[in-house]
Amino acid sequence: MEKLINSKYKRESKIINAAHPRTFRDSTLVPDKDVLQVVYDVYSLIEADSSPSVPRVNLLFLHGSGMSRCIWEYYVAHLADCRLNWRIGKIVLMDQVTHGDSAVLNADKLGVNYDWVDGARDACKVAQNEFLDGVPAYNVVIGHSMGGFQALSCGILVPNLFQLILPIEPVALMYNAKGSNNEYTTIPKKFFKALSGKTKDHFNSESEYITFMRKGSFFPRVHSEILSRIIDFERIYLPGGEIKTKMEQRQNLLCYLTLFPGAKWLLGSLKFMKAPVVSIEGGISKWCPKENQETLERLIPNYTRDKIPDGDHLLNIEMPDETLARILCHISRFIASQPPKDSTMDLNMDQRRGRFANEYALYCDLRVQDRPLELSKF
Repeated sequence: MEKLINSKYKRESKIINAAHPRTFRDSTLVPDKDVLQVVYDVYSLIEADSSPSVPRVNLLFLHGSGMSRCIWEYYVAHLADCRLNWRIGKIVLMDQVTHGDSAVLNADKLGVNYDWVDGARDACKVAQNEFLDGVPAYNVVIGHSMGGFQALSCGILVPNLFQLILPIEPVALMYNAKGSNNEYTTIPKKFFKALSGKTKDHFNSESEYITFMRKGSFFPRVHSEILSRIIDFERIYLPGGEIKTKMEQRQNLLCYLTLFPGAKWLLGSLKFMKAPVVSIEGGISKWCPKENQETLERLIPNYTRDKIPDGDHLLNIEMPDETLARILCHISRFIASQPPKDSTMDLNMDQRRGRFANEYALYCDLRVQDRPLELSKF
């Protein structure tokens, strides 16, 4: 995978300050001082198609809880050889502040609250830093599970930043403790114990680490190339032969304890979504209740469901070829449905003033009417 990527792409790893301040003060240990950081990679083709007649597409990939940006490298490697009706602009893979290399940088700053919406704010900041470079392009955000939640949130936080949103098994409406008012997430002790068993972060030896990652974690059915990359990426050697993972177990567990109240905000905001959303879901997945997708479908104005029959919740890393094929299909369909972009790169002063005058007249025709006032209804 690495050899294939290096033969096709230029890759640059970057660090940017995360969105600040965070939504909750306990997201960091010293809230008035600590500024978190986000690590991300930017890929651009070595031999890029620069034809202005072929639409340019930028892609941002967001991982799920307990994972990292490395899970998407398989997608980067195989994207370059696909025949498309669009050309690849930038591909960005990012580690959330509590995950991967971001977690290593933020280790002594992270608090006990990881608001999922803050992760979307970080994603928007990264996309604005990379995609708004003056080169016309369509921007697409793709996210799995928690990353799917964040992809949807991006469409609310900065409505015109992404023209297409592709969540994979997005988590939004989930089970909570009976009698809870959903002000925060509450889970049963048995479930918490089960999660703890799947999210170890310290190991006495290399063999113990490998065995856990391949058999004891959430990853036994993950595609072999992706799993090997996860194992290599997460490993940190300690003195005496011990190994730890980049992500601390407690931060991993906190991801499962912090869906609410962010989900409450998202579900209440989805009716304002402007971009089309195509949700890729697993036909045999049981992680989210069926009401989750039904609610998203009901609340999002332009929402399409695409089911992969044999896919489970981790279908993006267990069935990457099928998932990538669906992603490319939906992007290509979206591009084919778009009218040709305005070829005018800029306007002179007279053209700008003329355009404003014309658009102002049309705006007033629509919004200034000879009617009496009445109290607005909601």
